[in-house]
Amino acid sequence: MLLQGKKIMIVGASRGIGEAIAAAFAREGADLVITGRNAETLSAVCARINSEREAARYLTWDVSDVKKAPESIRKASDLLGGLDIVVNNAGVIGKERFLTVTEEGWDQIFDVNVKGAFFCLQAAADYFLQKETENGIKGKIIVVSSETGHQPCAHPYGISKWSVMGMCQGFAKVLFRRGVIVQNIAPGPVTTQMMGWSEGKSDDFPSAFGRMAHPEEIADLAVFLASDKSNRIAGQPIYINGGLNC
Repeated sequence: MLLQGKKIMIVGASRGIGEAIAAAFAREGADLVITGRNAETLSAVCARINSEREAARYLTWDVSDVKKAPESIRKASDLLGGLDIVVNNAGVIGKERFLTVTEEGWDQIFDVNVKGAFFCLQAAADYFLQKETENGIKGKIIVVSSETGHQPCAHPYGISKWSVMGMCQGFAKVLFRRGVIVQNIAPGPVTTQMMGWSEGKSDDFPSAFGRMAHPEEIADLAVFLASDKSNRIAGQPIYINGGLNC
């Protein structure tokens, strides 16, 4: 098992990519705390994971409530008896385009995707930097961003992901020499509710593979990054989008 004994917090794991990552991590031997805004949904995710192996607990946390970031990291550590990895998958998407964007719509997206991500990463980094280590690596932070973070865009979601991508590179540069690894997964379209996909709907999409990615495929990459086999990878986005930017 690639993640045997790893203690991992996944922020934004109540459905879609986050839930798939949590399930894959558990199968690879990790112990988890997952977070989201809805306790009932999180409890159901934990029940599905724990039906195979008792591996998951949950905390309710809306990442836009940034004042709770340090407390949430500490609670996850207390539940698991320590933390090795924090995954930030929390994100929202809006339907507004350039001429229809409102201030409220802008704030909703940036409060979660940028402000929430920044303070989540800050709290995780602060936690890891206080750890003692024998092998030079104190912890790892994995951020799920988006391929739109490197595409021309005129809408808040895409602009927010530019910010996240730059944030990942900045945090990675500052933290790598201090023993904290920051990594960035940048998916293209994925069959998730946030993308408007639902069970039974076609996954056809004009990528090189002729379809959207499935959450489990993003999770496969996340497993590799969470493992010690990826410890020389830091900062740069890893695109998983079926060749859309080739």
